[in-house]
Amino acid sequence: MMQRKPLNPRTLAVTAIMAAIVFATTMIQLTITPDGGYIHLGEAAILFSAFAFGPGVGAVVGGLGTALADLTLGFPMWAPASLLIHGVQGLVAGWIARRISGSPGLVLASVAGGVVVVLGYLPVGIYLEGQAVAFASVPFNILQVFIGGVIAVPLFTFVRRAYPPIARFGP
Repeated sequence: MMQRKPLNPRTLAVTAIMAAIVFATTMIQLTITPDGGYIHLGEAAILFSAFAFGPGVGAVVGGLGTALADLTLGFPMWAPASLLIHGVQGLVAGWIARRISGSPGLVLASVAGGVVVVLGYLPVGIYLEGQAVAFASVPFNILQVFIGGVIAVPLFTFVRRAYPPIARFGP
């Protein structure tokens, strides 16, 4: 039988704070998409969390923060998809950022996380809204993940330079 490691209180606190930040930045709606959804800044917070604190924290805060925002904003049918898709986004982005150092790794992590979001929401959108609306939303999803990456990569680079101990927070 495998022994579980106890949850580190610092990791728990960072995860809770970052999930709240993802929730708050997801609530900032920039524009409405063809499927009645919205473009938001939560992508930047998910990517920053994944870069700074690793794939596990990135997965939890990405999924939890966006799903709670969907529930709060009146999109409960999207919440399970957001939980899964943005969770996988945070996991993938954090995993890549931990394995490929520097800006190239951060950019690749942002792109890979973005691909997860765009391809993840497409079948869900087809199921919930129909094929035409789902495909019409793809450019908006691409724009959303692009904006998130454009914000997260320089933000994380700046924070890491200004506060090198942030590297100790990740797993």
